[in-house]
Amino acid sequence: MADEPIVSLNRKDMIFAFLRSFFLQAAWNFERYLSYGVAYVLLPVLKKVYASQEDRSQALSRHLEYFNTHPYMASFVLGAILRMEEEKQQLPKPKQKQKEEEISALKVGMMGPIAAMGDNLFWATIRPYCGLLAVTLVLSSAFQVKGQYWVIPLLFLIVYNVAHVGIRLTGFIQGYRKGDQVVLTLRKYGFQEAIRGLKLASIVLLGVLIVFVNLSELEKEMGLFVLKLTFFTAIVGLFTFALHRKISPSQLFYAVVLFALMLAFWPDLSAPPQMEHFAPSIPAAVVVPAEMKPIKGKS
Repeated sequence: MADEPIVSLNRKDMIFAFLRSFFLQAAWNFERYLSYGVAYVLLPVLKKVYASQEDRSQALSRHLEYFNTHPYMASFVLGAILRMEEEKQQLPKPKQKQKEEEISALKVGMMGPIAAMGDNLFWATIRPYCGLLAVTLVLSSAFQVKGQYWVIPLLFLIVYNVAHVGIRLTGFIQGYRKGDQVVLTLRKYGFQEAIRGLKLASIVLLGVLIVFVNLSELEKEMGLFVLKLTFFTAIVGLFTFALHRKISPSQLFYAVVLFALMLAFWPDLSAPPQMEHFAPSIPAAVVVPAEMKPIKGKS
């Protein structure tokens, strides 16, 4: 039997596969999680790489195995899989089984670390930062929208998705270029440094937000503003301490909420009781009409 022709992926195939990766979460299942989405992304490529129906079916079955990771960071794995499937098709039959094991090992080995990295980068850093930025712009008099506040959510979506789509596209391209060596390229992008920088920027934005929220009180009573600023600074310190000491953030959250409620009613709680509320009520004097008053000197 003649050897199968060597097939190489072109730019059109890569663009088509990347666009399909946005539907990675379209078909969740509680047994294999993102496996249907992975198969959906790879299906057109597998049809082109494998000429026979049997080979395509076997490749598709391999990618229906359990797979679960962060949906944005999955592009690093998907790009690498495309490259490795292309390389596998070009190998002689005896070595293709080893390549299949390498593909499965790559998926299993990378899905946990990039899931943790993606959760920390997007859910815990970029999204809260964009939310703080949007709220700060709403309360800031420096950004006049003249009642058109729909601009702020639009700005939030633009900033967030520039980061989201940019990292997704970069991961897909680098995954395809590096193949099974893609894990070594994750360090050079400085995701951990970006997380630290954005968290620091979020704290700065939080301080700016506190000023805008308390502008009216800042003009009237400086002491109350300083008290609130100290309170919010203490919150940041407590959460930092809790993360380092492995204290339950939920318990700390409830304690902070209770203390915040006490602080909200601080003037009422600290004010001395007014005695007129406790004194016995004195009936008002009865006004007697003039015609009913007795006349002196007459019986």
